[in-house]
Amino acid sequence: MTALATDHLTDLQHQLHTKRLARDLARRAVQPELARLAHVLARYHDQIANGFGDPHPHTTGLRDAANRASALIKQAEQILGTPADTEAPRSALAEKLRATSIALGCGLDLLSTHFPVNSGNDKPTATGAIITAPDTARSLLHQLSTHTATVAHLTQRTPSPANDASGLLLRAAVLSRIHSETEPRRAIIAVPFHGIPQRRPPEAGEDLTQTFAGISASIRRLSNPQTTTSVTTWRYLARAATIVCDLNLKTLQQLIYRMKELDEPDHRSAFQKAATATKQAGIKWRDIVRRWDEQTNHHGHPANGPATDASDLILRLGRLIHADPAWTPSPRASYRMKPPDELAPDLTQAARIATITLKAMDAYNTLAANHRAAINDAAVLGILHKQREHPTHLPRIPASARQLSKAYEAAEAKGLEAVTSLGQAIQPLVPDSYHTEEVQLIIRRTTAVHDKKIQARLVAADFPVPITDCLESPHAITQRPSQTPTNSRPAGNTPIT
Repeated sequence: MTALATDHLTDLQHQLHTKRLARDLARRAVQPELARLAHVLARYHDQIANGFGDPHPHTTGLRDAANRASALIKQAEQILGTPADTEAPRSALAEKLRATSIALGCGLDLLSTHFPVNSGNDKPTATGAIITAPDTARSLLHQLSTHTATVAHLTQRTPSPANDASGLLLRAAVLSRIHSETEPRRAIIAVPFHGIPQRRPPEAGEDLTQTFAGISASIRRLSNPQTTTSVTTWRYLARAATIVCDLNLKTLQQLIYRMKELDEPDHRSAFQKAATATKQAGIKWRDIVRRWDEQTNHHGHPANGPATDASDLILRLGRLIHADPAWTPSPRASYRMKPPDELAPDLTQAARIATITLKAMDAYNTLAANHRAAINDAAVLGILHKQREHPTHLPRIPASARQLSKAYEAAEAKGLEAVTSLGQAIQPLVPDSYHTEEVQLIIRRTTAVHDKKIQARLVAADFPVPITDCLESPHAITQRPSQTPTNSRPAGNTPIT
């Protein structure tokens, strides 16, 4: 039922951009329907605040936020007036609002059936415990924040004094959204094969094994963040990405010098190509930092997991390449780097160092690819800022958010080039080693995610694909587009399930 209500609200969101909206909202039948919908939303928030009569002990803050949002919505309901009590709505917009209210109301009634009416010996059903669990309650509150915001924007376009309710509804929506995102929301909690490692704080005097283990842990944690990020975090992670690109470039330059000392011209040329791509990726990340600086005044070091993991990664990568064992990223930090022969005595160690560099690049490529949440945060802040300046204007996505999105996409594309070129440089160093296998997996995964042409060919091909094809390099797929298995059917007749 909530999904049906979401469909109705999506239609209402589309109507926010139509020219006839102001005329439709001016009809007398619409305002009572807005009051009716606000009343249903208040009921939802009341139930979350009450824990459906069986509150979970770990949802205290969430229930408090729902209670505060409910109070704001009820104030807005009073401004909107008496909810509609007519049997049939008198306009298309009022009918859509009525359908939304009914769908949401039915959904709430279905949820309530899992809890006892009276606090006697009756107990909630097995599903009741799932409904009141922190993840479910947070997900429901997050969904309600979107619905409340839609009602707020509709109310904002109604004639005075009803439009005074829009500010209360927007505050309720923002309150619900913030508290529903204080922890990660998951409809289904996936169990990873290897789990997310615990943080390994950097320590003085770490040997190479400890350094590599710490770097790998930070990279895996950055690729699977366990804490919801904020605007301050997005800016900090972008700045950290530029520092990592700079450290990676220094590492590759030392490896280039080492290949020259070892008289390995082919390896040297491959690393030079990777260094150029890494430099270009760093330029794109600096552009992202500049655009974040133009967005808001959210500066400083955020005290959350991703920012801490990024700091740990920078510290260890810096100590790996610099001669100072206590190196820190500060203006007074030593610029003296380890001699190339100490950094990579042989090709095996060079492959090990380069693989760690590749993993660091890949981690920030993952952050660049998953930038939608960052852009949404930037867009929300931009819209709120514009509404404060021009409260009567129709909310629109600011151009700065679109430019920031393009900057992330550019960084992702350059990062992919850097990963591919460095991976191609590592593989010939020590053939048939575990480094080569690890690099091949990283390249294949990044190529499968980012190369749309390969994805299209895989979808059009018959399955199962021979195991020999799966083990080939990703470039083999693009080199044989015209080959078709002898036992395959035309792509147009392939069923898609």
